[in-house]
Amino acid sequence: MENWIKSSIPLQLHKGCIIASFQLDLEEEQLKLFRQELLNFVVKHNKIRGIIFDLSGLEIIDLIDFNRIRSIIDMIKLTGYQTIISGLKPSVVSSLILLDADIDGLNAVLSLDEAFLMVDQMLK
Repeated sequence: MENWIKSSIPLQLHKGCIIASFQLDLEEEQLKLFRQELLNFVVKHNKIRGIIFDLSGLEIIDLIDFNRIRSIIDMIKLTGYQTIISGLKPSVVSSLILLDADIDGLNAVLSLDEAFLMVDQMLK
């Protein structure tokens, strides 16, 4: 049994992809725990096809939280995997643009189905 406190961001393995579903407002400590959980999950399941961050549960996101998620995505790149963001709501997208968030190089799609298709295309 693992002894650390877990974040409330669930991780699932589906179709060979790790799916992280962000459903609550984000907090710094929660994202730190999530980052560690995700790294452990990637190491444990070393034959994954891709990583998908499902942000459909977020109504808003501020620049600080976005940058924290961005740093986790950059960290995952160091393991050799790409991360795809799915489910961004229009309100989240417009706030990221208004906040002048650095979205360069991010892989984003509207739905989980499209995320799985993008994973397939990346592996070809």
